[in-house]
Amino acid sequence: MSDEPERPSQPPASADSPTTEGDSVAVPPSPQAAAPELPAAAAPEVEAPRSASASAVTRGEGGAAPEDELEPSAAAQAIPADEDVAASSAAPVSAAAPEPPPLLPKQAWGAPLVRIDALWTRFEMGLATLVLLLEIAALSVWVALKGLSTGWDGTNRAGLAFRAILGATVLGSIAWAALRKQPERTRSGVTAVAVLLGFLGARLWANTGATWSSNLLNWYQQGSSLTLFGGLRGVGTRLTMLLTLLGGSLATAAGKHITIDLVTRFLKPKARVGVVVFGWLATSIICFSASWGFLDHIAIEDFGATKDAAAATKMSKITEDLGQDLFIARKQLGLDFKTLPHVLQGEPYSDWLEASEWNAWLDGSGMAERYGADKVEELKMPAGQKRAPIVVVPGKGEPRGELIHAANLIFPIGLFIIAIRFLLLALLTLSGHRSVDPEGHMELGIKKRVDADGNPLEAA
Repeated sequence: MSDEPERPSQPPASADSPTTEGDSVAVPPSPQAAAPELPAAAAPEVEAPRSASASAVTRGEGGAAPEDELEPSAAAQAIPADEDVAASSAAPVSAAAPEPPPLLPKQAWGAPLVRIDALWTRFEMGLATLVLLLEIAALSVWVALKGLSTGWDGTNRAGLAFRAILGATVLGSIAWAALRKQPERTRSGVTAVAVLLGFLGARLWANTGATWSSNLLNWYQQGSSLTLFGGLRGVGTRLTMLLTLLGGSLATAAGKHITIDLVTRFLKPKARVGVVVFGWLATSIICFSASWGFLDHIAIEDFGATKDAAAATKMSKITEDLGQDLFIARKQLGLDFKTLPHVLQGEPYSDWLEASEWNAWLDGSGMAERYGADKVEELKMPAGQKRAPIVVVPGKGEPRGELIHAANLIFPIGLFIIAIRFLLLALLTLSGHRSVDPEGHMELGIKKRVDADGNPLEAA
């Protein structure tokens, strides 16, 4: 035996030990020889850990590394890989949630219905946009004319308040647009001063334009085509009703109508299809019935049909009166185009139409052919008189609000369209082109944001 101490199986790491660049195998230092610390500036760059096979290749003369040395390297590789996966799964993915596949196989007879539904939806969305713009315009014009037509008399401050808001908005917008190339601080300060001047300067033009605006407002309300609908407010009311029904139809097409899914949510998918389709068909029948009920009421109350008349007779009465209403509306539009230049010039709307021009208009209006020449002769005025530029119907007088009952037909027509929408929805489902999944986002381009695992993300 030798007194020489037992040597370790691996030589201790030292600064002179040959290592290969990129070697990721860590050899624990022995107590006898600790690795010298390198200055921070001289610390070599360490590459990302590589696979065990690559580490064995780059070992150099020492050959393949033992298994107990490869394990730390493999563990070191697994840590960054797990971190990458966790980071990728935590990052939100802006992917569209796939629509749940229909439970029934797609049928060829449903393809035309899909195209009809898409075209119908596109048309209703465009119409809804147009109606919304018209409603905003009608209400804005009505509010503006009401404000401008009210002068300052020392008591009523409505006109003064409107002029202050209008002046501040106009002057502030002009200042902000004119100084767009100036520094932000200068631009904001000058705009604030302009807004203040607009408020304070309302007194300077408290009565400016009051007479002109009042004449224009009175013409809109009392002597134009809007008079047939009850004025600007009446037009706004009917447009609101139309917009509501269009929204209901679009919601039905997208599957966004109000539903009570307490039961269907817990049914099996195939059972859910039957229950949901049955509910849609029942809703369609209810809407059809309500549509006819409102139509029958309007035919009796507004168009003068007898209560016990047959359905065909009531429809004939509605059609006949609508033809007359359209005739009156066309004639009133013709008078409006003649009146508008006079009103814009500030001339009172009720003073420009003299007897000679009124009588000539009656002769060329076509009323004699519709109502009879004798009745039209009774409407003519003697020379020297003037009148408001509004149509007079023989035997009925001025048709103020004449088109209100026609506009009321929007409600039964809207319910009828919604009924067809529910029927179309049921047919699309039965043909395999729609899903009844309670969580499924459907048409109108509405998509959910999900992460990599398909879980929905909350809206920001």
